Amino acid sequence: MKALKVAGLTAIAYLSKLLVSLFIIKEISLTHGPAGLGLFGNFMTLVSLASTLAGGGILSGVIKYLAEYTGLLARQASFAGSALVYSLFFALLVLGIGVYFVDAISLAIFMKPNYQTYIYFFLLGQLFVSLSNFSFSVANGLGKNNLYTLFLFIGNLIAFIVAFYGIHYFGTWGAVVAIMAPTIFPVIPALCYALSQRLFKQIRFNMVLSDARLLSKFSAMRFFSVLCMPVVEIMITNQIKQSLGLESAGLWQAVTKLSMAYLSFYTMFLTFYFLPLVSSLLPKKQIVKEVNKMMAVIGSSFALMIIVFWIFKDLIIRLVLSEQFLPMADLMGLQMIGDFFKLLGSIIGFVVVSKAALKWYLLGEAFQGILFVGLSHYLLSYFSGLQGVVGAYVLTCVAYCLLSVILFFYFFSEKSHSIEAVNY
Repeated sequence: MKALKVAGLTAIAYLSKLLVSLFIIKEISLTHGPAGLGLFGNFMTLVSLASTLAGGGILSGVIKYLAEYTGLLARQASFAGSALVYSLFFALLVLGIGVYFVDAISLAIFMKPNYQTYIYFFLLGQLFVSLSNFSFSVANGLGKNNLYTLFLFIGNLIAFIVAFYGIHYFGTWGAVVAIMAPTIFPVIPALCYALSQRLFKQIRFNMVLSDARLLSKFSAMRFFSVLCMPVVEIMITNQIKQSLGLESAGLWQAVTKLSMAYLSFYTMFLTFYFLPLVSSLLPKKQIVKEVNKMMAVIGSSFALMIIVFWIFKDLIIRLVLSEQFLPMADLMGLQMIGDFFKLLGSIIGFVVVSKAALKWYLLGEAFQGILFVGLSHYLLSYFSGLQGVVGAYVLTCVAYCLLSVILFFYFFSEKSHSIEAVNY
């Protein structure tokens, strides 16, 4: 029953975020066309990274340990204080490094060195995102999932208003602000709540070395994710621009952005419900039971979504984007098959995160990144089109899912050693 309640609250929060995100994609598509979406595609990827990576990427770590320290208010306050210092340190570090390498970042994201102003705006924005992520993680670590729903809903309402006026009245700058709005504005209600809570009043701006070591594992996992799949996506987008043109890159970005939009719901649910649950579970049988339950629920719901999309694919693309993007219909169907296997594999990945299993997490991310780059490079030239890139994505997700499931049930079988003994 609790899972259904959390899923319902997450769905409400996600729906507001999804509607705003799809509105922004649609408006940019209508005002700038596929070429414009191709131009802004890498910047959207950069902003999506900030939504989880800002402040050191420790959101999952804070949720995990605050859930473990339930009933120990002083320990929770001490850990939260360390997390706040840690988060602000990394946000300021990213700001400094970004300012120093702003020309190189502009060239990598827009393939032009004269878009520095947009990068400066992003670097300032990620400071606020880090504070928002910290507030979200504390609220969910304390088991207050309903507050996360409220924060996200209010923030997305503000973001919608800003995006509407920005895209229509301020051209390219308006589009840049609109892209960042959903990640920045939830900080307003989140901080208002945080400052009124008893735990936050006990937080001291102090770093405990042992807490920093715990959090550093989650930073390493998140940063390695950045070095793998998202950077791979940027590399592939640039390769498509060079070999197939900006319009093809726009179609590819439309496929990946829609994929990220619906996948984010499942990721939020796993982060704010499944992660705290398996973090507090010790018996292997119970963890296996929860994993099986998640695979059944997520797999069946996502399979149903694939069927609905395939029946109404042209209508959905017209509503979400425009008729110019109809050529992506078959690509999107293939992408969703890859997403299905990616989700099932990510359930195992969250068990790895819950155990702070750094080594296995890094190996998994490296496996996906290397395989995707290798397959996409080969299949892009073999098929001479976007089918090769999407096909490479599907093959990568299937291989990762199968490997994850096999290893999980091997390590969690009755005859195996405990997961702690495996020394993740």
